[in-house]
Amino acid sequence: MICCTIIGAGQIGSRHLQALCHLKSPARIDLVDPSDESLQIARGRYEEAIPPDNQNIILCCHNNLNDLPDSLDLVIVATNSLAREKVTKEVITKRSVKNLILEKILFQENTQYAEVNNLLKKYSIPTWVNCWMRTADLFKCIKSDLNLNNLIQMKVEGPQWGMGTNSVHFMDLFSYFSDCSDFRFVDTRLKSKVIDARRKGFKEFMGQLKGENSRGDSLDLICKDEEYGPCTIEVQNGPEKYLVSTDFAGHVELQSSNALANRIGKASLPYQSQLTHIWVNDILTKGSCDLPTYSDSMVLHLELIRVLSDHLQKTTGKGIDACPIT
Repeated sequence: MICCTIIGAGQIGSRHLQALCHLKSPARIDLVDPSDESLQIARGRYEEAIPPDNQNIILCCHNNLNDLPDSLDLVIVATNSLAREKVTKEVITKRSVKNLILEKILFQENTQYAEVNNLLKKYSIPTWVNCWMRTADLFKCIKSDLNLNNLIQMKVEGPQWGMGTNSVHFMDLFSYFSDCSDFRFVDTRLKSKVIDARRKGFKEFMGQLKGENSRGDSLDLICKDEEYGPCTIEVQNGPEKYLVSTDFAGHVELQSSNALANRIGKASLPYQSQLTHIWVNDILTKGSCDLPTYSDSMVLHLELIRVLSDHLQKTTGKGIDACPIT
């Protein structure tokens, strides 16, 4: 029997849980959260999603890590960034963890990345980060159509798409498209006004960030202070151009200068509840999945933490030890 654990039963954790109910192999799923209310909501979403003919899944809910089995085939850490380092360290030192998937944003402090990386190496735990865009069929199709003999110019633009929360998704997609894992922001034009995020205690940013990799490819991230409108992802690759327009709530449209859009037909992007079981199955049967590894994602996270922390320090006049994004 597969033994999977989800730590954190909030919005994203409950969607991971919904996906895992589609595992074909017999599985025990342990869901951990200190909040009984969160556990109850997540269980309700799970019961809505589980196929009636799937009797192979056992769901166990806990308020802490002490009740987990000794050996865990795969653990998903879906807490917020403030708790993630502590929880990750605790579970891998107290239990035998064979594989890990970590939610982003990984951590808020620079030093936490190296500390967790050292622990993962010490315990030889393969680890991936949930930057899911590269696993979506739509972006795989665009990737297969790119010619890396030409440079890639990628631009993301839209209203209030969550620059602190979601930039790393687009940075990772850019890395995937370009086959290049290094990246650095070279131009920062963030607005001085830093706003409260939807999640209490965290911050969001607006404005423009421009970066590039060692190949010479460029990424523009533009987050506007407007309420409505789609988010567009534009990819220029030599003479070819691809434009994805989406509200990330079901509406997706692809336009291309070549025949790709016609070949694909109706474009779509998956929900989290349609993805996690695929990654888990791949990890447990093939030893890997389409998500970026921890070491590759760490590079992008640290660059985002750097530029946002620098901006906070300039706007507040205070030293910033932790970047309050999740």
